Amino acid sequence: MINWTPYLESICDKYAQWWETYTLTDVVGEKHDAKAGKFSLLDFRIVTFEPEKEKPEEKNEKKEELNVLEGLRRYAAEHVLLIGRPGSGKSTALERLLLEMAENPLLNEKIPVLVELRYYRTSILDLIKEFLLRHHPNLSIEREKIESLLRQRQFLLLFDGVNELPSEDARQDLHKFRKDFHETPMVFTTRDLRMGGDLEISKKLEMQPLTQTQMEDFVRGYLPEVGEQMLLQLGSRLQEFGQTPLFLWMLCSVFQSNQNNIPSSLGYIFRSFTEVYDNKIKRYVPTSDDASRDWWGRLLQHLAWVMTQGLTSPQTPLLRGEGLNDGSNYSQTEILVAISYDDAIKVLTEFLREQGYHQPLKAEEWLKDLLKHHLIQIGLENKIEFRHQLIQEYYAAERLLQQISTLSDEELQWEYLNYLKWTEPAALMVELVKDEELALRIVSLALQVDWQLGARLAGAVKSEWQEKTIGLIYSLGLPQLLEIHLLAISRSEIVTTRLIKLLQYQDFDVRRSAVNALGKIQTKRIKKYY
Repeated sequence: MINWTPYLESICDKYAQWWETYTLTDVVGEKHDAKAGKFSLLDFRIVTFEPEKEKPEEKNEKKEELNVLEGLRRYAAEHVLLIGRPGSGKSTALERLLLEMAENPLLNEKIPVLVELRYYRTSILDLIKEFLLRHHPNLSIEREKIESLLRQRQFLLLFDGVNELPSEDARQDLHKFRKDFHETPMVFTTRDLRMGGDLEISKKLEMQPLTQTQMEDFVRGYLPEVGEQMLLQLGSRLQEFGQTPLFLWMLCSVFQSNQNNIPSSLGYIFRSFTEVYDNKIKRYVPTSDDASRDWWGRLLQHLAWVMTQGLTSPQTPLLRGEGLNDGSNYSQTEILVAISYDDAIKVLTEFLREQGYHQPLKAEEWLKDLLKHHLIQIGLENKIEFRHQLIQEYYAAERLLQQISTLSDEELQWEYLNYLKWTEPAALMVELVKDEELALRIVSLALQVDWQLGARLAGAVKSEWQEKTIGLIYSLGLPQLLEIHLLAISRSEIVTTRLIKLLQYQDFDVRRSAVNALGKIQTKRIKKYY
């Protein structure tokens, strides 16, 4: 019989402290009040997830609402998929559940195992074994024993990041594993059902945005002296920027360090946050030399760019001259969320050489500086990853912004706008565009590829251009219900007048869709109207 005590104690030691505060792990930098920014996972809410209903009467079904840990515990036995926006706390929820079960093994009677799918290399069974040995190095356990324990329902498996699996083969392996060991309780998380699918899991739960009260409490707790001022400045934009803990924490950090001013869009919030991180939070940390800090942003942008390009396999080399950076090596559909330390050095060394920097071998020293002081970290198997995938997507967006003027219409459409993995970087990128003609070009090309993507980008450009970008949606001449759907996706205040008029429309479905669209936009004007 296996003695699981050392394993459970190791999990408790690792996870017992940091989970309570929802911030990025900080190695060296300015310290904040220990009470600031605390946010308990016990307050996070989830609801049963259901696809859009075609018949209005089916909309009357009441969704079940409960806190996130209660929901995961209740439905794990039948397998449950937790869906949530980037930064909404999905991974943190799994880690909290892992800790809770490790602290109360007799009460739960299951051995919890966290399976981080971003690290997939060979098989799901190998990922499970690696996690067990990480927390119990002296454990003698082979694949056959793990399979036996699975069939005996001895484990609770917590699969994090279905959307982060590196290949279609990996997704098929996970799908088969779930079928083969259906007796074992399992929880899965994903950010987007379009990337990775739903594994045919019938029970789905969706992370809910923070409530107005939760957001206000967070701001007042993090910024006790100027929190009220920030809330007044944000007004209705609090709903737009603050619905996830990660975004809200970044926003507070920016406000505190930006002369109490709030950037105009999420893209500028990211840009301001990284500038604050470099110039204030990390301003006193030692670096290998004076030039290191000047290259941080460019190095991270290039690293994010290469990782977002993706590889056909983890073993594929990355750089020109050594089989690397050959366009045939990149995957159009897959994204890397982790890259080996050696490959990262090669990527950055080649980048410095291409930039004409006289000491390209500085790449390794500067990479070490970034790992100590910035927004990347060493994960499993000595692989480098961004501290959150959204951070990677932001830096990729900055690099795409630099490239965009050199791309032909066809290149922009078929190499970037055509693929799901570029959706988030493209949305952040268009918020940073300063040229109206370029913004209109991007939205027009996106609408030719995918109406929903085009609608999202139309509402992401600067507000003074949105009358023209939303006009591109009107010019499509689409059926009324489809047009309303796209206007809701845009979340642009420009469309509220049109939607309010539709509340008097004769067709019930049109009126209902207009109401739903207005609810998603949530502007001051709408609240006043009602």
